[in-house]
Amino acid sequence: MPNFSELYTYVFSFYGFIIVVNTIILIFAGKIVDFLDTSDLEKRNLTENSKNMIIKKTKFLRLLVVSIFIIYFITFAISASFLNQLISCLFIFLVIYLTTAWIERRILLFYGEDVEISGEKYVKRGYKTNMFTLILRVISILVTIFSIFKIFNIDSIFEGGGIIAGILAFIGFTASVWAPDLVAGINILHNDEIEVGNVIRIKNKGILAWVKNISLSEVKLIDLVYYHPIIMRPSKFRELYFENLSHGVTGKKSQIPYIIDIKVGYEYNLEDVKKLCFEAFDNMIESVTMKDVERGYFPETIVKDVQIGEFLDDAILYKFTYYLTSPFYIIKAERLLNSFLQESQNKYKISFSTPSIIDLKSKNGGSNL
Repeated sequence: MPNFSELYTYVFSFYGFIIVVNTIILIFAGKIVDFLDTSDLEKRNLTENSKNMIIKKTKFLRLLVVSIFIIYFITFAISASFLNQLISCLFIFLVIYLTTAWIERRILLFYGEDVEISGEKYVKRGYKTNMFTLILRVISILVTIFSIFKIFNIDSIFEGGGIIAGILAFIGFTASVWAPDLVAGINILHNDEIEVGNVIRIKNKGILAWVKNISLSEVKLIDLVYYHPIIMRPSKFRELYFENLSHGVTGKKSQIPYIIDIKVGYEYNLEDVKKLCFEAFDNMIESVTMKDVERGYFPETIVKDVQIGEFLDDAILYKFTYYLTSPFYIIKAERLLNSFLQESQNKYKISFSTPSIIDLKSKNGGSNL
């Protein structure tokens, strides 16, 4: 039985320190991952995918710690310097992994932009956040490599140069896979064509979607008709032809302009069409539940307008524009409005030349990316 002095000496020795730290990490692995993960800041902590990712990170962290314990106990049976070096490598990797995760969270807190969607506040990643995160990860990889060199006493230029050359060759051979997405991701973030929280209409796919996340490796959208996620590589997303509805005529990113096309015969004037559309819109607002009102699905000052869009051979194309603040109410609002527009036709004795134009069943089809 070791006395206090021997126990003190062991705990504060290098390998004793490793064992103590690993024991603490093993016990509190779940808490550590929850603390370092950014799901709570980006409002991803309620999705099944994020929960599964947190579980995987926790399992990985525990597996790494258990591996260090197993190798450490093997050293009691087999005396080999290689095993001690391997313990040091795994511990250094563990420290760099946790430190990188902590710094990434601080980068998001410092450089992330506070946004509010449907009354929910969260932090979104932007150009600076993604670039600093990329730089941090590159530095972490380099520190890990040079730490391994130091632990295994790789001092020879030929030995170190050979390993670095192998890494560079691997990067070169795989560049065709990751480089196009990296460049496209940087362009998307830097050009500010779209931002997290924007609503876009992908014209060549017939999809109305909300931009959930943009990174250097993926663009994640939420289909606003079927509410399922669409995950795309940045290089593929750049090939799409889309319209950003959140960059509308008001210039206010918090207000999403939405336009319905209506064809009406020449025998009706603009004021009659306005009266019909505005009454249908007011009826739609009245049908909104208190829960929807509390969520702030519409701007405080509701702006609506009807303008002549185009003179056709047999009718006039009117543009009925209104604004919302929630991307998740667009489809519901349009369906309600369309039903009230069709009811108002009889009241004002105005008939649409092409009723199917405002029939949602004939548009906004499913995702086919």
